[in-house]
Amino acid sequence: MMTLLKNMNITRPSLLFFILFPIIAMAQLSPSEMARLGIENTELTPMGAIRAGNKEGTIPAWSSKPISIKNHEEGSLTDPFSDEKPLFRITADNYTTHQDKLTPGQIALFKTYPETFFMNIYPTHRTAAYDPWVYKATLAQAKAVTICPEFASENKACLTNQIDGGGIPFPIPKNGIEALWSHFLAFRERSSNAMVNGALIDYFGHRTDVITQMRQVSPWWMSDRDNAKDAPVLRIKGGAVFCGSQLLLKPVRTAGLVFGACLYTNNMAAHGYLYLPGQRRVRKAPEIGFHDSPAFGSDGLVLVEDRWMMWFGGSHSRFNYSAPIKKEYYVPYNNNRLAQKSTSFDDIFGKKHLNQALVRYELHRAWVVTGTLRKGVNDLYSRQTAYFDEDSWMALGNETYDQQNQLWRVGEQYNVFIPGLNITRGIGDVHIDLINGRYATYPFWQYQTGEQEGFGPPRFTVTDDQPIDFRVDIYTPQGLRRIGRR
Repeated sequence: MMTLLKNMNITRPSLLFFILFPIIAMAQLSPSEMARLGIENTELTPMGAIRAGNKEGTIPAWSSKPISIKNHEEGSLTDPFSDEKPLFRITADNYTTHQDKLTPGQIALFKTYPETFFMNIYPTHRTAAYDPWVYKATLAQAKAVTICPEFASENKACLTNQIDGGGIPFPIPKNGIEALWSHFLAFRERSSNAMVNGALIDYFGHRTDVITQMRQVSPWWMSDRDNAKDAPVLRIKGGAVFCGSQLLLKPVRTAGLVFGACLYTNNMAAHGYLYLPGQRRVRKAPEIGFHDSPAFGSDGLVLVEDRWMMWFGGSHSRFNYSAPIKKEYYVPYNNNRLAQKSTSFDDIFGKKHLNQALVRYELHRAWVVTGTLRKGVNDLYSRQTAYFDEDSWMALGNETYDQQNQLWRVGEQYNVFIPGLNITRGIGDVHIDLINGRYATYPFWQYQTGEQEGFGPPRFTVTDDQPIDFRVDIYTPQGLRRIGRR
């Protein structure tokens, strides 16, 4: 073998590529692995979650049938478990007896804020369930898609062999990058148009509400039957997987600033443009969506890599990702109470962290993935860990570490199941800086912000027969100029 490689003039880096290529790039599931997945009567759900509950009975078995919610309030999100009481409360005084099911970030919050941080633990409900087409798309995609060969040779974030129509790409992840792709492409919706708040809370507890209109599309989950997918901006570079735009409305000093950007299967560097209202012009914005640059409107408290608790942040990953492991944790889950329009921002945001009396925690299994900064690469974070829900691939929380390997920031994401649409998605989050005592939220809180701004509840589409209620050219310079002039 070595003689053959020498005769082919293959260098050592190339040899490493050939060694890794079968493991990382060629990642289609085998027939025996596919047989483990199914909507009913299989070991694993279509998402790759363990169908059965745990042996203690504290995690129930999963059901493919979405729950229904009665007495739904217009413009709000009814809590289906409002009558339940906490099973127990974890505090700074007793957290050590529960720490086998706590994340390092949660433990750090008990230590940092012993007087105010606590966790109310409720019965577990595995509400993350989808319409059958989502599962069928996942089972079809898992047979085809692979990590691109360039990931093994140059750490490029890209896919190959993907098929039309969406689907979780790697329901049985063999390595960390597959788990990260499954999280990134989790089914949140096909498109969304919402008013959102990226609140900034300073050391003294003073809050600045950063109100934006956010328009997002997920072409990954569109089929060729969808006319919107024919837009040129969604067709290039192997096809867009995600596009986002934010129009800043408040504070007044930044009002009118708007960006549009897309990420593609062949190039995960955000191809973004920024409209500058003071100059009335559009410029390219390579810093949008790039690694450790500040997230839009976050005052540096949230980095691009923090979005959704872990984000690619560029065409070539700066991190090596650990093999995913699955473990039971107490995590935020079914936080519908945080999406009720009667729950105000003053109720939600405390001086150092959220009002913990409003947050619901349940015991769930989560995939754990850690990214460690590659040698010779610069980044504000040396390490980051994220927790992905086994039933939905939505993130539940994270920790990030500075260059001295000191725990720096702790995040939580508050996901809800939205009946009728039958989707699970985030409606709020926090990013708490343990060093400077500030915290921020990524732009979420769609129900309260929509009510406050007169926009109404978020507008989601989930199938191809529902038209997107905005023009996707907002992700192009021409589209941004049109929006910016209004």
